[in-house]
Formats: sequence, structure tokens, C-alpha cells
Amino acid sequence: MTPSSTIRSSVTFLLVGVLAGSGLTVLLGKSGVFSISSDNHDQSLHAGSKLNTHSARLLGSDAADLASGSLGNRSSFDAVHEWQLGHDIANLRERQAYWEDILKEWGQRDPLAALQAVQALETGRLKSECFAAACGAWAKKDPEAAAAWAKEHLSGTQLSSSYAAIAATWAEQDPGAAARWAVGLKPSSISDTALSKTMMAWLDQDPKGAAAWVESQPEGELRENARFHLALEWATTDPAAAGEWIASHAHEEGADAMVDTLLNEWSADDPVAAAAWANRLPDLLKENAFAMILSVWGSADPAKAAQWAAQFPAGESRARAIPVLAETWAGIDPQAAVKWSLELPESPEQSDALDQAVRVWSMQQRESLTAWIQQQPAGPEADRLRVTVSTMIVGKSPRQAMDLAEAISDPLIRDETLEQLLDEWKESNSQEAEQWLKDHPSDPR
Repeated sequence: MTPSSTIRSSVTFLLVGVLAGSGLTVLLGKSGVFSISSDNHDQSLHAGSKLNTHSARLLGSDAADLASGSLGNRSSFDAVHEWQLGHDIANLRERQAYWEDILKEWGQRDPLAALQAVQALETGRLKSECFAAACGAWAKKDPEAAAAWAKEHLSGTQLSSSYAAIAATWAEQDPGAAARWAVGLKPSSISDTALSKTMMAWLDQDPKGAAAWVESQPEGELRENARFHLALEWATTDPAAAGEWIASHAHEEGADAMVDTLLNEWSADDPVAAAAWANRLPDLLKENAFAMILSVWGSADPAKAAQWAAQFPAGESRARAIPVLAETWAGIDPQAAVKWSLELPESPEQSDALDQAVRVWSMQQRESLTAWIQQQPAGPEADRLRVTVSTMIVGKSPRQAMDLAEAISDPLIRDETLEQLLDEWKESNSQEAEQWLKDHPSDPR
């Protein structure tokens, strides 16, 4: 292969490699020029040529510097020129990645110019992410100025994503200042996002310092909000440590929200450890804690969750948790959930669990539910199912409800259920209900 004869003498080129399957050798340099030579002919192309891929753009901007994030070392970096090249990248994800690389440097060197370039983009996700990249870069030099500009010029998703980027960058440098800024924002989902990003960055550096700062805040809504977001982020990184901290505040206002936040994360990763921790909570918090664990655990392994729940002693915690598991299980395997509910010892929570499982099944596959019930052998369990399902579906399918009730084996329960269903049917459509009675003269009137 003959090297390209068009390489400019002022450029020191670096051999990058052979493009797979193309027989092309690529040489690139610190200027905006790269050379491609082939077995058939040589070509020199400027980075603004028709090569419409992110990799080709990076070649024209020195891939080595971009990959290492050292664009700032290039005195020849022309942000405006490189930004314009991005418009020719057809793939939106590649264009976004390319522009974000540029904005990380441009946002520090000349943030207002960088933001002006982003302002010219069409409204959409790409624009929001580019605002975030530019504001995050600006925050490395002057987070307060970046935050002030975002507040004045942005709103909605654009403001939320930019505040998040500013908070994350600011907290890496001065987490206390970033946290004070975040809690001072007007309460909203946008300020919540900023506070979460701040806590996340602070926890990566100094979890105990983050917790100490939260506790140093004056009592009130702002501290409760900061506590919640600390628990939220800490739960994802070190749930055991977060649990120890939350347990120390178990008797304080807002503890229930922190417990739910922790267990929602911890139960998905290690439900056994989460359950052991929840079992040490004060009784006031156990009820909701066990229900949260079973809701999450039941989504992943309902049978194992049921084994754990079966150990609960009678009381409020069991009464709340058992129906929650039945509802969660029914969303995955309604037949198994119904069978499990029927096997529970007779109790108020067993009745509630059966109602929940049947309700979910009837919402998802009513025909499948009624067909399964009709196949069950006559007896108390089948009667109970027919009562439960018929009273649940009478509003939408009164005839189907009546058919189920007619199959109840206990005559007293059957007549009582039919009479109740007829009364409800008459309220919605008395003419159809009366016609049904005429067609079934032996049934109660």
C-alpha cells in the first residue's frame, strides 16, 4: 500500500489502524485533517466531509484527546467549527455524544457561547441534554453562575436536567455548598432532583459527612426532605449503613418514609437481610415495613416470600402483609396466589388475601378465572370462591355472576348470594334483572 501523497507537511500523523473489511488505512493529526489511503487510490478528506459517523467526526478532532477527555490541552480547539460538524451526524445518539464531548470543554472555556449554540437547537431531549452538559461544565469553574443562568433562562425538563448536572459537579467540589443551594430551591420535582444528585455525589465521597450535614439542619420540612433524599441515595449504595442510620431515627417524624425508601431498594437485592433489619424496627414501623418487603420480594420470588410471611404471628403486621403478598403474587401467577390464599388459616387476613388475588385475576383474565372456578370440586372452598368472584364481577358481567352463584352447593349461601346479586343488578338494569328472574322462576325474588 502506498502512503497518501497528500499528507500536509505541517501535520504529524498518527497511524490509527485499518478499517475492518474496507482495506483502508487511516492517519490522523492534530489539525482537522485526516488521510485515508487504499489499494486503489489515495484520498485526503477534511473532517467536514461526507463521512457521516461519530467515529469519523472524532478522527477529525483528534480521537486520542477526545477519548481521554483532554481536549483542553489543544490550543487549536475550535469549538464553533467542531460544533457545526455535529449537524452532519445523522444518528441522534452519536450526535449527542459528539456534542457533549465538545460542551464539556467549551462550557468551561466560554460557557455563554456554548449555551448560545445549544439555544439554537430544536426543542427536545437532545437540547435538554446539551444544556445539562454545558451547565455541568460551567459548574466546574463557577457553579453559582451556572445555576443563576439556568434559573433565568431554562424551565421544565431543560432546567431539571441542568440543575442535576450542576448539583452533581458542584457536590464533587464542595458538597456542603451544593446541598445548601439545593435545599434553598423552591420546592418542586426539579429541586428534588438537584438534592438527590447532591446527596449521591456526597455519599460517594463521605457518607458520614452527608448524614452529619443533614442532621445539622434546623427542624422542619427542609430537613425532612434532605433526610428522605439521603436515605434514597444511600439505599442504593450501602443499604446496611443506611439502615443503621435510619434505625437511629426510627422514633422521629418522617421515619416511615425513609424506611419505605430503604426497603424498596434493599428488598430487591437482598430480601433476607432487609427482613432481618425490619424485624428489629419498633412495632409502629413494622407493619408498613413488612408489607413493603413482601411487595418487592413477592415480585421476584413469591413462594419464598410466602414462607417468610407464614412465620408472622397474628397481629397488625400479618393482617397488612398477607393481602399485599397475595395481590403481588396474583399479578405474576393468579392461580397460585388464589390457591395459596385458600390454604391460609381462616382469619380476616385470609379473606382479604383471597379478595385481592381474585380481584387481580378477574381484572386480567376474567374468563380464565370463572372457567377455573367451575372446575373446582363442590364444597366450602369452591362455594367461597363463587361468592367472592360473583359479587366482584356483577357490576360488569351480571349474567356471568349469576351463573357462578347458581353453582354454589350450600343452598342457604346460594340463595343469599343470588338475592344480593339481583339487588345490585336491578340498580344498574332492572329490566334485564327482571327478565332473568322470569327465566329462572325457582330462584329468589
